Amino acid sequence: MPFIAGNGLLILTPAALYLDRLAARGEFDALFYTVQTIELAAGAANLALMSFNMRDGLRLTGRLTGPEGQGPVIPHL
Repeated sequence: MPFIAGNGLLILTPAALYLDRLAARGEFDALFYTVQTIELAAGAANLALMSFNMRDGLRLTGRLTGPEGQGPVIPHL
């Protein structure tokens, strides 16, 4: 979770604000597309990490079962 929050605060928010300023000026150059690519990659990483968190939460509560319906999957620590 700290990585997801840090990713949002340190990469996604500044990138979105910067892209907004570039788009308002009509500057769709290589820098715009580079920052857009970085923002999309960071967003995809956040989406994947949040889905892993949801999966693990469902497994811990017993709402998601393991293979072949063997009951809840408890991760080994």
